[in-house]
Amino acid sequence: MTARSPEYEKRERKTHPEPERAAQASASEAGGTTHDVGESARAASSHSFASPEWKKSLEETTDLFAAALKDGSKLAASSLHAQVNLLKNLANSKTPSDVMKCHLDFAEQFWSKSFSKG
Repeated sequence: MTARSPEYEKRERKTHPEPERAAQASASEAGGTTHDVGESARAASSHSFASPEWKKSLEETTDLFAAALKDGSKLAASSLHAQVNLLKNLANSKTPSDVMKCHLDFAEQFWSKSFSKG
């Protein structure tokens, strides 16, 4: 390994400063320290730019979506349960008429549930 000259090391530091030194240099150029920069960023983020009405509207919309997702997951669960029951009934069927009856019962339950749940 070759030894590096002091001029090379100085030039290397100028072209590729360490991240910590670069942050300190940019903060000192701005007239402060890195600690001051962090405090000003926290202060800016603590101020709210949204009106209370907008926040309330956003919360109501979020609640509406949550309720819709809850209802949708209940519908999906009941549909899966009905399909499992169909497969069990099909597995227990002995004749083609039993298979047809299973499918018709499933379709009837599906349509009645669809119309009753809206």
